[in-house]
Amino acid sequence: MQRHLTRKGGALTALLAGTVVMGWSAISLAGTPTLSTDCGATGASIAGSDAAGKVTLGVSDPLIPATGMCTLTFSTSYPNPPACSAMNETNGGGFPAPAGTRTTNNTRVMGSSVGSAPGDVISYHCQDY
Repeated sequence: MQRHLTRKGGALTALLAGTVVMGWSAISLAGTPTLSTDCGATGASIAGSDAAGKVTLGVSDPLIPATGMCTLTFSTSYPNPPACSAMNETNGGGFPAPAGTRTTNNTRVMGSSVGSAPGDVISYHCQDY
């Protein structure tokens, strides 16, 4: 009798886990966004997904004026422009500072009024609604 109950419990657990996975937003399961050259033409990198991650800024192209902005293109378009926040964790060696964000359904632009330096790490989080 115990063996029969264990199989039912295992099947119920698998069904519940599948329901949770199906309930997640498609955006949270999406791939990694791509970086524009304004994040640094050389050495820029990203780790994470459309929903959250970290960007390491690279060195700007000397022929293109630095804007202090970094544009990410989402791998999957959101149904609405997502609500995003960003933080410059390293801030050129200073204290962490908030970074402004502006979003569309397909992109997020991050920037800081205090500027940023190559090697700075900017963490971000976006939530669909």
